[in-house]
This record gives sequence, C-alpha cells and structure tokens, in this order.
Amino acid sequence: MSTHTINLTTKSYFDQFIQTPLVRKFLDLIFDFDYAIVGGLGVAFWVKERKPTPGELDILVDEEQINDLLELLEKHHYTIEGWKGLEITNVAVRKEDFRFDILLAQDDWLKEELFFAITVPNRKIKVLHPKGIIKMKLLALREKDMRDIELLESFIKNAQSHAKINYQICPKA
Repeated sequence: MSTHTINLTTKSYFDQFIQTPLVRKFLDLIFDFDYAIVGGLGVAFWVKERKPTPGELDILVDEEQINDLLELLEKHHYTIEGWKGLEITNVAVRKEDFRFDILLAQDDWLKEELFFAITVPNRKIKVLHPKGIIKMKLLALREKDMRDIELLESFIKNAQSHAKINYQICPKA
C-alpha cells in the first residue's frame, strides 16, 4: 500500500477533471504536441472555484500539427466527428462518452498565445495564459464566456496586486 494517499476532496475541480481516466489518457497522448488547454477547463486551472462541466475539454493546437494529431487520435480509436468553422475553426473528437473540441491556431495572434502556453510538468499539461483565454472568450461572447472573463480578470487583478505588495516590502537596493 502506498504511503502517498490523496484526499480527492482537497483537490481542485480542475485536478479531479484531468485525472478522469479518459481525460488523463488523452492529455498524456497529446503532450508532445504544441497545444494548450483553453475554454472552461483553462479557466478552471486558473480559478480554483470554477467547476468544469463534462465536454468542457477544449484544446488549442497549431494548425500545422492538426493532421498528425488527428492521425494519432484515430490510431488510438478516437472518432473524428466533424469540423466546424466558427470564430475559430475546430474539430469535434470522441472516444466512448468523452467528447472534446480541438481548436486550430490559424491566426498569428493565436499562434503567439500558443507559443507562450504554460507547461505544468507535475500535471503533465499545457495551459494557455489567462489573458489568452480572455481573448478567445471575447470572440464567442456567450453568457458563460462573460462569466469566465470576469473570473479571469479578477484572478489577474488579484495576482497583480499581490505581486505589488510583495515588491513593495522588498528592501531598496
């Protein structure tokens, strides 16, 4: 028996979600690609009280890697359900009851956001910076996107004020 036991109730909603077996297998499979978690799950990474809902796994992938990624997913028995051209082109993918969207970074600003994605080695994930998620959510402007934008803006504001406090208490050189 392992001496490292984890109480799931102390884990964030994000951590519980990414440890769901189908989600974890998917994230492990795609880790070597240039991708980042975005959307509601991306918000849940930054804002601990944001609870992701089933089907809320959206990833952003460089358009130049999409064919290789889809080929790998098909090899691992994922079903490519179809393409949608909304504000950002995306493809829906499914395996068993697990469905998610792959959004393509086609525009330069999205490729730049993807370039600066944050890798979290202990969770073996990559996530978009909160300002990048806000920019993406501003394209959709649904009610849930507006709530997520407010959560992320509050997170950024709190992080900035905390950083200022820490800076002010440092002795002058």
